[in-house]
Amino acid sequence: MEPVALTTPRFTLSAPRAADVDAVYAACQDAQLQRFVPVPVPYERFHAEGFVLELVPEWWRDDIEYVFGIRRAPDVPLMGVVAWQRARGYIGYWLGASHRGEGVMTEAVAAVIDWVFTHEDVDELRWEATAGNLGSALVAQRTGFRWDGTGRISNVRPGQEEGGWRAVLRREHLSSVQPAAEWPVLG
Repeated sequence: MEPVALTTPRFTLSAPRAADVDAVYAACQDAQLQRFVPVPVPYERFHAEGFVLELVPEWWRDDIEYVFGIRRAPDVPLMGVVAWQRARGYIGYWLGASHRGEGVMTEAVAAVIDWVFTHEDVDELRWEATAGNLGSALVAQRTGFRWDGTGRISNVRPGQEEGGWRAVLRREHLSSVQPAAEWPVLG
């Protein structure tokens, strides 16, 4: 598939591009991001170049994963990414430290969820995170995901044995008038 761009009231979501290598590199230096996102540690500039210049275009072209960079305007560097791993049905995301706590990710994830359910023949999305990633869990809860339990997750750094949290968002949840069940990890 050719990359598409999405817009929200505050953001543009589009595939990362060459000008974003520095922003990706800088964001992936953050210790919290490295703890919760399975990026290489140490994260080197060539990792950012490979992600932006090789992997993202390949994943879009081969319909494997659709990666959207989050921007305040189309011509500014990205703040973070939201990705839908089409082959696995998972949605994942990360945000640069200076942009956290502003509702950025909730708005961006909601836009990607809407796009997936509108443009793809998909009945559910899955989310998982390393246990303790409260920010990611809050975004998942706020965008309608339902708690699905704890246990081993697939998206961890090699050699990492931490447990994880899981949630699911089904198409029928979108029209439900029932509030989402409580998330025990968010107390």
